[in-house]
Amino acid sequence: MTKTPVHDIETHYIRRIQQQQIELALIKVERDTAVRDRDLARAHSEAMAKLIDAVLASLRPYGFSRKRFVFAIRKAARAIPDREPDSLQHAVLFDGSNRILGGRASGSLRP
Repeated sequence: MTKTPVHDIETHYIRRIQQQQIELALIKVERDTAVRDRDLARAHSEAMAKLIDAVLASLRPYGFSRKRFVFAIRKAARAIPDREPDSLQHAVLFDGSNRILGGRASGSLRP
C-alpha cells in the first residue's frame, strides 16, 4: 500500500472528484440532448401550425384553392431560417404540402 495515511485520503478524494467530473459530463450530454429534442419538437410544432394556417387561408366558399395554398406555403418557407433546429420546418412543410396537394410525401417524418 502507500506510505502515509494522508496520501491514501488524497487519493480517495482525487478519485471521488474524477468520478464526479465524469457524472457531470454525462449529465451535460443528457441535458444537451433534451434541449435539442425540445427545439426539434418546437420547430415541428411551428411548421404544423404554419401548414394549418396555409390550409385555412386557401379555403374558399366553393372549395380549396391550390394556388393560394402554394403561395402561402412558399411565403412561410421563405421566412424560415436555414439553420438547425428551425430548418426542420422546411421538411415538415414539404411533406405536409405534398400530402395536401395529393403528391407523394417523402415519408422521412413518419414514425
